[in-house]
Amino acid sequence: MSDSTVEIQNSNVKLSYGTKFSYGLGDFASNISWGLVSSYLLYFYTDVFGLSAAVIGTLMLTARVWDAINDPIMGLIAERTKTRWGRFRPYILWGSIFLCIFNVLTFTVPDLQGNAKIAYAFVTYIMLGTIYTVVNLPYGALASVMTRDADERVSLNSFRGFFSLISSVVTGGAMIPLVKALGHGNDAKGFSSAALVLSAIALPIFFLVFFKCKEVITPPKHEKPSLRESLDAVITNKPFLLAITNLFFVFTGLFGRLGPVVYYYIYNMHRPDLIGPLMGLFGLSTALGAIIVAFLAKRFEKIYVSIFGMIISGLGLIAIFLTPATNIPMIVALTIISSIPLGFGTPIIFSIVGDCIDYHQLKTGKRADGAIYSVMSLVTKISMTLIGVLSVTALAAIGYVANQAQTPEAIKGINIVVNLVPGIFYLLSTIPFFFYKLKREETRRIAAELQKISKENEGR
Repeated sequence: MSDSTVEIQNSNVKLSYGTKFSYGLGDFASNISWGLVSSYLLYFYTDVFGLSAAVIGTLMLTARVWDAINDPIMGLIAERTKTRWGRFRPYILWGSIFLCIFNVLTFTVPDLQGNAKIAYAFVTYIMLGTIYTVVNLPYGALASVMTRDADERVSLNSFRGFFSLISSVVTGGAMIPLVKALGHGNDAKGFSSAALVLSAIALPIFFLVFFKCKEVITPPKHEKPSLRESLDAVITNKPFLLAITNLFFVFTGLFGRLGPVVYYYIYNMHRPDLIGPLMGLFGLSTALGAIIVAFLAKRFEKIYVSIFGMIISGLGLIAIFLTPATNIPMIVALTIISSIPLGFGTPIIFSIVGDCIDYHQLKTGKRADGAIYSVMSLVTKISMTLIGVLSVTALAAIGYVANQAQTPEAIKGINIVVNLVPGIFYLLSTIPFFFYKLKREETRRIAAELQKISKENEGR
């Protein structure tokens, strides 16, 4: 093991509730953009913007090819950045302005036709994803350098998970009413105006994160990790590889439902009036789970809490699949049951990633926050794209026709895509954690070792 370590300033200090609250609000702002894309972009592109399933699939695949280049580059840039504000905070400050601008442009229908209109969609969507990476990757990495205390990381990410899911309530519950209220019957105008309103809420929150959340774990001035060392932090880090496998399955299931669930409410349930309430109920239930998990993780191994939660969520969605779409009370009850434990996932996975970064640092003496979070960002987008492409392909295969009454085959297919497939992915997500060995006592030992090494280095 190398003697090299990071310079630490009160790295095990307890974070104030004000700091945790401010950091958590950052994911509220970030997920205004991400929530709009994951929940409404597919519907917006097919039924408002007017793109075909083939064009949407090509667009998403193109964006992910770019992400495969952009995300790792951004991670490497961020962890090598040195400013008086730290490595990650400057990107949150300046990038958020452009994120809000492209958030609005992506949900705007331009006065263009044919290839020009398609090109507009490609440019705005790919730019939105790029700038989202510039902001959200440093934001995620910020948590790993605010404290080394394992319980504080769970608590910090519990705030993050809570506000992320509250954002789902806002975007899920308020988006369609805003579209109708601001569009006055013109959905194209309504989507653009609603995106503008929500982006105006997000921007000052990003500024609050910048001013309130400090980086207390910083690399030594002489440390300049090579590209190979950054890559090794990912490919040789077994706990992290298991964690991102879990993340892939969870997010594939999550995005697999969020995008096309609007179709289920409209065409299976015949209740478009319930889109807002049910999307809001999903967000509130998962937010409740994000609160509960902070208490559960202090009493039980967080890995086991995650496994238990995903089993319940997976079985809950499969139960919805088997429930007649006309049985509204049962669907509401099962939505709550399946959504609360889903809220365990985000706080646990992000706290685990912090542990994986410390684990690699103790083994090698190198800290690779940016490289590891860039892989997380890329895996998140890959899972979103995979399910997005599969969803639009499935919709085309089952004979879905926008704004028309659907055939019985299409109705059945929508139910499979929205409920059965995500439920199976949630169950599959538990498998990697049965092999995960970085438990509570081990993470505490690692933190203590790193703190000891740091003090020894300071004394030399």
